[in-house]
Amino acid sequence: MKIAITSPNAKTISGHAGKCPGYLIYDVDTNQNIKKSHVKLTKEQVFKNFSGPLSQNADHPLSGINTFVTQGLGEGLNNRLSRDGIKVYLVESDDPEFVIASLMSST
Repeated sequence: MKIAITSPNAKTISGHAGKCPGYLIYDVDTNQNIKKSHVKLTKEQVFKNFSGPLSQNADHPLSGINTFVTQGLGEGLNNRLSRDGIKVYLVESDDPEFVIASLMSST
């Protein structure tokens, strides 16, 4: 599983997913080992400026994600991600480690 969390500062979860330039990426293998990284998107890669599905843009840093976590996003982006088979979670917590632990315990 590959999880993207909106986080421009690499510490907390943010909202405004369409404008968010930074993401925490969690790669979780079948043994639930987790690799964490932080990516910064270019202006062209930010969702507000990016068109098309991630699944058809292998060069995009978020390509291959199957889970998307944020504190807020618009209906248009939610629909785009859902059409691409990406599960979207809107959360109130700003703690990415808490959210990852919750997701892991529910799988």
